[in-house]
Amino acid sequence: MSASRRKPLPPPKGATQTEAALVASNALDSRFSPGAAEAAQTSTPAADVRTPASYTPPTQGGEASQTAAKKKRARGEPEGMTRKTFYLPVQAAVDLEAAVDLVRAATGGRVTKHEALAALISAAAAQAPAVAAGLRAELLHALQNNVAD
Repeated sequence: MSASRRKPLPPPKGATQTEAALVASNALDSRFSPGAAEAAQTSTPAADVRTPASYTPPTQGGEASQTAAKKKRARGEPEGMTRKTFYLPVQAAVDLEAAVDLVRAATGGRVTKHEALAALISAAAAQAPAVAAGLRAELLHALQNNVAD
């Protein structure tokens, strides 16, 4: 069916008479006609923008943040939880997964995977100063060996 034979769409619900007249007169189709590109370049964007009467601006504060939180939870994230992605060497990922399995086996499977992983990450985070000191010592040693060569 060609575009000229199509039945025109009704105006959107809640549209004003002016908006309905625009839809009925196919005024919006002129934006896509040949020569519309030159007309668009000569007009200012602010003059071409129309705010529909049915538009309601977003409110400040609670409603938007509550909606965002609902969307997150709808994705499968329980409240108080988050998803993070970290890139790490394959062996480190294998070791971490083995550690999670060990913790779960030691608790008879009564600890979920995310609980075991959270406990391991918390324990590792507590060791951050010692890890940083060890890495710093390794870097210093490597620098001293490069200067000596």
